[in-house]
Amino acid sequence: MNAPDPGRPEDGAAASLRRALHATAGELAPPPYPAERVRRLGRRRVRTRRALVAVPAAVAAVLTAVAVALPQWSGGEGLPAADSAGGKALGPRATPSLAPAQPPAPSARPWPAVRTVRAGEPVEIGRGQVLTLSTDQVCHRDTTEPGGGVEDTCKSVSDGNQASGSVSIQSSGTLLRPLYIGPGRAARMTVEVDGEVLRAQVLTLEGDPGYAVGYAWGAGVSFDGPTPKIRVSDAEGELLAEFP
Repeated sequence: MNAPDPGRPEDGAAASLRRALHATAGELAPPPYPAERVRRLGRRRVRTRRALVAVPAAVAAVLTAVAVALPQWSGGEGLPAADSAGGKALGPRATPSLAPAQPPAPSARPWPAVRTVRAGEPVEIGRGQVLTLSTDQVCHRDTTEPGGGVEDTCKSVSDGNQASGSVSIQSSGTLLRPLYIGPGRAARMTVEVDGEVLRAQVLTLEGDPGYAVGYAWGAGVSFDGPTPKIRVSDAEGELLAEFP
């Protein structure tokens, strides 16, 4: 409907209609503007949009991690690609084996430190056994024997019965006692009996006595048993003597 021209007088019908419309509209009041609801809907849409943007990034990160974890396959054959270490491809059913950790080799274990004692000092070596070193002999006493082992069994280191630069062995039950006479500073002694290699604890006197004795516990040595193998070295591992 065209608006009335203010310069032209209205006819009766138009004026009546206008008055009726104004009377009807004047009784109507518009509702308040729902500003809080509009803001709430706007915040919800912003959060939804951010979540939709974050989901593809998270999915891409997960797919990347899975791709890194999966084995790389050679193209077209369905077989694992060659490894970087040896350049060999695993077979269709080959599975890399995880070998258990190996214990350190005997040579990797530290050697027992040489024990320096005073001349004539009784040295308890365990199991009721006592060694005494002097400038000219090594004596052994077994205190578990009846009477307390009042007598010592001694081995001279100066009578010339053992050549210089050589090693011998004495045994008392399961006690093995290698004796080295000669130059150098003995620091390592091993006794091998029937395939078992034992590291002996080395004893020596202060200064430069010209000999060293060791002791270890193992199978006894007998004339009709296996021949023991003995090696004596210095602290750097240089061989000083061996038997046989």
